[in-house]
Amino acid sequence: MLAAARRRDLAGAGQVRRPARGLRGHLALLGAVLLLPGLLLGGGMTYDLAVRLQRKAEDDLTTSSRAAALAVNEELEGALMVLTTLATSPHLDPATWRLESFHWQAREVAAQLETFVILVTIEDLGQQAVNTGQPLGGPLPSVPNGAASVIAARTGRPTFVPPVYMPEIDRALAIVAVPVIRGGQVRGALAMPLATSRIEQPLRPLPDALGSTAFILGPASRLVARQPDPERTITRSAPAWISEAIGDRRRGILRGEGLDGLPSVMAFKRLPINDWVVVVSVGEAEERATWQPVVLWRLGLVAALLLLAVAAMLLLIRRLMRPLENLVDGTTVQPPGTARVAEFEALAAAVVAAQNAPRREAEAARRAAEENLLLTREAEDERRLLKSVVQSVPEAIFVKDTELRYVLVNRAAAGAFGRSEDEVIGRTDAELTHPDVAREMTLTDRAMMNSGITQEYENRVVLPGHGHEARTYLTVKGPWRDSSGRIAGLVSVARDVTLRRATEERLRTAEEAMRRIARADSLTAMGVGVAHELNQPLTAVANFLRAGARWLQDDSPDPARIGAAREAMQEAAAQAQRAGEIVRRLRDFIGRGETDQKYVALGPLVADGVALICAARGEESLPIALDIAINGCIVMADEVQLQQVFVNLLRNAIEATEGLKDRGLSVSLRQEEGRAVLRFADGGPGLPPEVKERLFEPFVSTKEGGMGIGLAICRAIVEAHAGRITAMAREGGGTVMRIDLPLAPAEGSG
Repeated sequence: MLAAARRRDLAGAGQVRRPARGLRGHLALLGAVLLLPGLLLGGGMTYDLAVRLQRKAEDDLTTSSRAAALAVNEELEGALMVLTTLATSPHLDPATWRLESFHWQAREVAAQLETFVILVTIEDLGQQAVNTGQPLGGPLPSVPNGAASVIAARTGRPTFVPPVYMPEIDRALAIVAVPVIRGGQVRGALAMPLATSRIEQPLRPLPDALGSTAFILGPASRLVARQPDPERTITRSAPAWISEAIGDRRRGILRGEGLDGLPSVMAFKRLPINDWVVVVSVGEAEERATWQPVVLWRLGLVAALLLLAVAAMLLLIRRLMRPLENLVDGTTVQPPGTARVAEFEALAAAVVAAQNAPRREAEAARRAAEENLLLTREAEDERRLLKSVVQSVPEAIFVKDTELRYVLVNRAAAGAFGRSEDEVIGRTDAELTHPDVAREMTLTDRAMMNSGITQEYENRVVLPGHGHEARTYLTVKGPWRDSSGRIAGLVSVARDVTLRRATEERLRTAEEAMRRIARADSLTAMGVGVAHELNQPLTAVANFLRAGARWLQDDSPDPARIGAAREAMQEAAAQAQRAGEIVRRLRDFIGRGETDQKYVALGPLVADGVALICAARGEESLPIALDIAINGCIVMADEVQLQQVFVNLLRNAIEATEGLKDRGLSVSLRQEEGRAVLRFADGGPGLPPEVKERLFEPFVSTKEGGMGIGLAICRAIVEAHAGRITAMAREGGGTVMRIDLPLAPAEGSG
């Protein structure tokens, strides 16, 4: 009535109100608002899928280019390695220059690669000295000025030349060449042709797998190899824009005109060995075919889901409207299929709730019983799981209570006592083993439980299960706490490490034997040099003594003759003192066979090592630049072992610079970040890359006839002193051996 009166008042006042929107309209608007985010999300996800699929296609293409580049690079590296190895042949040494022997050696190697080897000398770069593809002793072709072998000989570096068609053999061959170096001088160059088929071999699987084109770009957009249609390689160059777009980049993706003039997607990877570029190309239409169907299917799915959601929304609105219509009609019981609305059912639910209270309580009790049964089963499963885990571990695992009685043991723990698990549980160590062993176990158990901290220790015990044989165990014990946090006992895991400790002892014995071998090697080299050096002062002593005796043969007291004899005696004494100093240094170097850790000043020790090595080589003026401080840099070390390391490194540096005018020998000592750092530098040829990574491994040597254990012993000695030894390249050429050792505590430095 109030609403009708209000409408009449508004009509009398001349106001016309717009009809209110019905509930159906509001529900439709709400559904549209709810569907809008889903529509936007579906569109966004479809776009994201398209982007990701396109990127995946590019990534697959990139992976293929990298794989092909790796295979091609390995093929070229193999050829380069073969030539590099041949370049070190002793038949090419100046002292034993034997071209006929080298011809047969190179021919045998090249025959395995189905190619031939060409040698040119630096004296006549325009004429082949050896060609394994030609009969030995026959006339050999000349070498053009731009040939790979000429470039390698002039630059002193490996050279690669893209395939060139050779009419005389009707083949296209790429050329790889390396210089022949002896004594730091280029003596010539070796060149080896590579058939284009060998370079194309890694590219052949790619077109079949991708439906694409794979090719290799050389300098000036020159095609080195191509698959498919390899016969078109020599007669074509790639479009210039490809090389311009690649520029100096190592890898990437390009889009544009391909080799066949069609829009293409190209992934490229530059070869590390010679800057050739491997390119894998696929047509844009083929590339789109890999992801467009999926995106279109996703769009169709989004549209179908949207239509399904709209239909579901309309059905839901219809179901929600039906109860209202029934309520208007006075129907309290809703027919089947009518949507349930909480507000409409609130009153009926209150009555039904009172009627169903006892039934709900019974249902709650039934669920509680089921939950208790489930918890019981879970507890039993966890107990069985714990038992399975404990029994499957090979280490001895046991749990004791506060009375130190075993409450849980596995088979390994029971076996140590020579009993079963049931025979051990409930007993103490005093009932299971010897009283002395039980007393020791009790003391450690009580100490751990009193501290409440997990402890680890190692002991050697005799248990009945091992035939009363002493065994070494590494044991970890921790507190077992109850739900209130109080200690209820202990949990322990014991591992039998008897075999490991015996193995470690054998390793230490073997390491000591290696040290003795290295020391014997050093002493042999030092003894030869010192014997030669001692001969000089001892000869001088004999000469001065004979001269003094001649001056004193006359019985007349001539002051001049007596003075000359005195000077001869003084010179003999000085030479004898020099011989004694040499013997003292050798005696200090020999030292003792046992380790004796004490405070050692590194400065004097390095200086003595330099003096000793100079004496051993008979070169008192050996040009070794020292940059060390006599005081400071105190370490805790075995003086004899460290001096062995220093002498070994100095000897290696001197041997590496033998025959060089500028040896570049130097030794420096610094304090850096609380550590003493020594650097032994030389200006030698440096370390080959293949040796550098394994330099400190046993039986690895850069010297012909070397045992390969000297640097391994050096590393073992330095690491035994908590130090590090590393090898690095020296600026300007050569090698730097770096040793850093921890400085001794300040209170021990005085």
